[in-house]
Amino acid sequence: TTYKQTAAVEADPDFARVGYQYFADQATGGYTQWPQSEMCVSDYDPRVRPWYAAGATGPKDVIIVVDVSGSMNTNQRHAMAKGAVKSILDTLTWKDFATIILFNNNVAAVYSDKLEPVTDQTRASMQGWCDRQHWWKGGTNFQIPMRRAFDIIAHSIDEGSTSMCQKAIMFLTDGEATFEESDFKMVREKSEMYDTIVFSYALGNGADVAITKRLACENKGVFYKVSDDADLSHIMSSYYDYFAHGQEMCSASWVKYTAVGTGHSLYAGCMAMYDRTVPTPELLGVSCMDANLFADISAMKTDPGWNYFKCVASDMTKMCRQVDLTDCHRQKIRLAYDESSVCEAKYSNYTNVTNATVCPCTDQSCADNLDFVDAKNYFCDTWVGDDCKIPNPTWGYTAAEMEEVRKNCPRSCGLCEWSKGTCGRATSEEC
Repeated sequence: TTYKQTAAVEADPDFARVGYQYFADQATGGYTQWPQSEMCVSDYDPRVRPWYAAGATGPKDVIIVVDVSGSMNTNQRHAMAKGAVKSILDTLTWKDFATIILFNNNVAAVYSDKLEPVTDQTRASMQGWCDRQHWWKGGTNFQIPMRRAFDIIAHSIDEGSTSMCQKAIMFLTDGEATFEESDFKMVREKSEMYDTIVFSYALGNGADVAITKRLACENKGVFYKVSDDADLSHIMSSYYDYFAHGQEMCSASWVKYTAVGTGHSLYAGCMAMYDRTVPTPELLGVSCMDANLFADISAMKTDPGWNYFKCVASDMTKMCRQVDLTDCHRQKIRLAYDESSVCEAKYSNYTNVTNATVCPCTDQSCADNLDFVDAKNYFCDTWVGDDCKIPNPTWGYTAAEMEEVRKNCPRSCGLCEWSKGTCGRATSEEC
């Protein structure tokens, strides 16, 4: 009804100007839109379209690390892996940065030695690069590609080629390899330094489970044991569920995309919708509205206000969002996939978590001052993932300047206090 009411006021009655309103459901992948159109796309899942992931999560840096050793020729695992990488890329937009590492007994290939913004052109380039690589040859080494991943993160930060937000390493293997205590220590230290989450995927019966699971459990991530007959593309491209659980999107994200079926270039403003009848907001889905519905984009680009609109839309979309998750929340996310993903007692105090477990929560009144600019002219969101208590001394902030940061940016700094035990409220508030 709301879509029809909006269309009655804004839409071109002759449909000479194409623009859509649409919603996708998180639980089922169900999809509805205005205006109605016929599509015969058998494998269409809106939850892995760029506009959906953009509306559900904030900017992120993603390094996809994939095993291409000889065993990946077993049961067509190499084809599954390549398809999964492409599916992950399909969830990323221009506000996200990414690269790909393929490994065997060494680093077999790297798309780029620094993270690249995932524009439509870059996504197509990365997917084409995947098609030109060899996906099964050689032995297996876990140490070299993991070190390379963190080298790329460090280099990208130095070059300013980063979202400046959370980072994720997605590590897929079907094999076994040596990983020493010193290697685990290196990953823990680098993950903490760069605010990096490790998602690990053990594919097939011969894949190492102990190392891959420990990597995820020690680094705030999720471990996935994946059988050869499972839908690896769906499992890996659903990584953003983790961020959707911990981030509350209170402003629109803008994305340019190509409409399925028509090929039109569209500019969509997308926002997440939440169930607030529970203590912590839970993602219901994403609703979008194309700017094309209101006006002709070609005409808008000639308007004096177009550049201002672009700047505002860009700033809103690129804003970092703090991931507010305790270990209780992470254990529930792991359990939602499989019991084998739940971390053991040496990694978590929530080994007995169930789907009904009520986790701690923060006071929803704890919020950043959106008008605050720090001594180096950065807004609060740029502090997401950084240590606001003991900042890098090379940044040059004085103690008084950092006190102002902590005072004005408690959410981005991760300083909002968690409830003692389970969350005490019955429902959650609007943004």
